[in-house]
Amino acid sequence: MRAWQSEGDGSAARRGARLRAFKSLDLPTTLETPRADRASGYGEARAAVMSAAGLYLVGAALTATAVLLPHVGSPAGVAAVGVTATITALLLLIAAKRWHGGLLLAWIAELWGVLLIALLCAASGGAHSPFALIYFFAIGHAAAFQPPTRLAAVSLASAIGFLSPLTYSHVSAMFGAVACVGLVLALLSGGVVHYALHRVRDQRRLLELLINATFQLDGSLDPADTLRRIAGTAVPGLADLCVIDLVERQGALGSTVAAASDPALAVQVERMRSHSPLDGRSDDALTRAIERNESCIIDDVADPPSAARLDHSEEFQRFVQSAGYRSAVVFPMFARGRTHGAISFFHGARRGRYRPHQLAVLEDLSGRAAMALDNARLYADRARVAGTLRRSLMPATLPVIPGVDLASFFRPMGAGDEVGGDFFDVFRHRQGFSLVVGDVCGKGAEAAALTGFLRHTAMAYARKTTSPARVLSQVNQAMLEQNFGGRFATALLVYLEPRQAGFQAQIAGGGHPPALLVRAAGEVEETGDCGTLLGVFDDPGIRDCSVTLMPGDVLALYTDGLSDAHAPARTVSAAEMIRALTRSSPSSSQAAIDTLIELIEPDGARDDIAILSAHVTAVAGSERGSEGTPATLDSAAPRDGLARGQAPAAAAD
Repeated sequence: MRAWQSEGDGSAARRGARLRAFKSLDLPTTLETPRADRASGYGEARAAVMSAAGLYLVGAALTATAVLLPHVGSPAGVAAVGVTATITALLLLIAAKRWHGGLLLAWIAELWGVLLIALLCAASGGAHSPFALIYFFAIGHAAAFQPPTRLAAVSLASAIGFLSPLTYSHVSAMFGAVACVGLVLALLSGGVVHYALHRVRDQRRLLELLINATFQLDGSLDPADTLRRIAGTAVPGLADLCVIDLVERQGALGSTVAAASDPALAVQVERMRSHSPLDGRSDDALTRAIERNESCIIDDVADPPSAARLDHSEEFQRFVQSAGYRSAVVFPMFARGRTHGAISFFHGARRGRYRPHQLAVLEDLSGRAAMALDNARLYADRARVAGTLRRSLMPATLPVIPGVDLASFFRPMGAGDEVGGDFFDVFRHRQGFSLVVGDVCGKGAEAAALTGFLRHTAMAYARKTTSPARVLSQVNQAMLEQNFGGRFATALLVYLEPRQAGFQAQIAGGGHPPALLVRAAGEVEETGDCGTLLGVFDDPGIRDCSVTLMPGDVLALYTDGLSDAHAPARTVSAAEMIRALTRSSPSSSQAAIDTLIELIEPDGARDDIAILSAHVTAVAGSERGSEGTPATLDSAAPRDGLARGQAPAAAAD
């Protein structure tokens, strides 16, 4: 077991920034290439085919000199070889231009070339043929690019071609010596080039895997999905088994995620880890990685003492040995001053031990994985805080208003990890109820503070007057006195007071879109004035608008997040909303909300969307709702919000 020094977070971050520059490259992953060509890239295969075509053209040109040479026994044979070489070269050039064939075509061209050279020598003098020098080109132009088995086949064929002239009669000793030296030099040069290309390919393969892993890790901010992506990027390119053991904030071993070439083995590892707690007293590799931030390499896990140093669990030791794993390396997942866990990579017996350059790549991948997991956890914490803060700015349930069916809808912008400024509320006061929707400039903590101030200030002032315009004017003055740094807000406030023939609604807007009123007979219209923005002017132009709501009427209040959901590409105008409501003729508050939501796409909203709808179901009379009664919502409302992946739509005082 050897210690492996981990690099700091700064180094990993710098490498991550550099590798992002490769996003524009079209790099084939080794997992997608055919088995025979797995060691080479498309560029190498094309170079091999092009070089073969070039040498075929050179050979064809040399055959034209046969008329000047003595001892040419068959001029027709030499000409046939020249024509064949020319045709072969043209076919190879066409294949290379169209990216067909790959290394297999280059390999066939190599063997075919050896045969043509042998025929050319036989037709131009045998052992005395000057074309025997072409044998020096028989190996090297394509064979060096080939996998080992194909290289061996080409080398054998070329060796036979080199030595075949020795079977002729009257072969001079000089020719035999030249043939043997040429054979040795050709094989040696081909082997050296093949080894160098193999090392370059190996480095390129690891770089491609690292780049691909970086792209995969950047593709998710969900912690669970990130863990699966981390393990999946390592198998099978870098390891036969990858195990990620997380540590909880209290220091105990948490969940485990595994990926293996055989999925059943990964499931077995996760099962074993679930009932194998971390032993802080142990000196195994896992404990050292998590508690001491040390990396360890174990060259032979089949050896019992080495297996014991890998993991304190005897069950896991037996599993590793029975599954045939040979070597292992364990790295801590350390990011931003905190160890999130440990990541272990295992090689099977077929791959053997990890080499130094592979360890460097695995260490780099471990650092990136730790940073990706830390980012995902931070994002999850941020989304959780945003959700909690967002829920605190809205009521938990909608109150019961006799004779009125209430429904609401709320969808946070983007992924819901930020707090926007949209809100709604329903509260009781004096002889009636108030409905309010609003939108605060900006997002984040500052917008949340202003949202809370606006909501509670409006609620306090609404208990003292039945005029929504006066309430909004007082809210405007309070905002100016508090000095929210130039932030403004819009709001639409509706006061509902029961009458013998329905409800009397007083509506006032402070820079907000008017409400949509759907009459029982089917007519749809905007009601209420937009008014002046809140928090900007000392004397805003806000006035009350009175309208009577009869049984069957629906009143819908919404924020501009609905109309600007896909702006600037597309906006939903008030006229479009009116046409949609006219066609659907909603008979409930939830039906009105559904009609409005259908006007936008389910994803990609650029702002919060809040809708509050009230449907008059009966003559209210003088009956009053009870304070604190759980919301009697249309059952589709909360289900709709959850089905769309949004926060629950209902809200309450």
